[in-house]
Amino acid sequence: MKKNNINWLVGIALGTIFLIAWIRIVDWHEFLRYFHEFDLKMVLVFSLFYILAYILRSLRWRIILKPIYKMGFLESFKIFMSGMLINYIIPVRAGEIAKSVILKTRENINMSESLPTIFIDKLTDLFPIILIMILIPLISVKLNSTLYIIIGLIFLIFLFFLVFLFFAVNHKTKSKKILNIFLKVMPVKYRKRFEDFFDNFVDGMAIMQNRFVENCLVYLLTTLAVLSEAIYIYAVFRAFGSEVSYLKILFGYTLMNLTYILPTPPAQIGSNQLMWVLIFSFALGVNENLTSAAVTFSHLLTSIWIFLTGGISLIALKINLNKLLINKEKK
Repeated sequence: MKKNNINWLVGIALGTIFLIAWIRIVDWHEFLRYFHEFDLKMVLVFSLFYILAYILRSLRWRIILKPIYKMGFLESFKIFMSGMLINYIIPVRAGEIAKSVILKTRENINMSESLPTIFIDKLTDLFPIILIMILIPLISVKLNSTLYIIIGLIFLIFLFFLVFLFFAVNHKTKSKKILNIFLKVMPVKYRKRFEDFFDNFVDGMAIMQNRFVENCLVYLLTTLAVLSEAIYIYAVFRAFGSEVSYLKILFGYTLMNLTYILPTPPAQIGSNQLMWVLIFSFALGVNENLTSAAVTFSHLLTSIWIFLTGGISLIALKINLNKLLINKEKK
């Protein structure tokens, strides 16, 4: 069985388990009642803040990539959203590799050069865990053990990648020695290729060194993206009649976003529904049926935005999705 098929099966199994758990929580009569008082126009207008968040993230990646390749604004957004669409469809982070494949195909940029920029970009997405730590005492959140485990796990992942980044950049020789231990199990004819790739990859990890202003801008854009998405989610809850504060929404959705680093089903079906209820209802005290109505509509609307912008981006880049995935598997 192909690896992608296994990923799909595991993802679907996870999604089914999460979906069943969520269905058992919802009172469907009350769930439907919330849609009778729903303010559709408000959500559609504020959903533009959701798109703005991805524009800001694409600008962030553009800044990181600048020493290797100076992308135009539209090009960075199109490649970024193409990767988002692939991430949404395939239950692994295939979209991140796909962005590197697109650069290789269109601009002949080595993957060993572009992948470090994508790694750093995704590491920056974990930075808001610091915001979570700051918000916990400010909003009087009563976290259950599950959420403490999730926050702790994400924080440990963030620290691990920071340590990995620091060690790889500042101790390249030692990193290479460690790599050689693992390379001994590989056929000799492939070792040189992996060594060259690793050398280029580690060199690429230092891409943000001595770029103080641009580093500040990268983290500013990350913060603005988080604030922008939270505005959209705040509007969704308000549209369903909730009076939850913006700070609580900022905490809840930021934590929700950070959970995407963990394995998720295709299109986050099941995991989104259950995680929203765990965070917004069990931790923040929002009615679970209102939260379920909010996540159902928001998930539908954001899926439309991702498929629309991602699909248009692939067409504009003149890239065939099937061929792109085939090329990704060959790299």
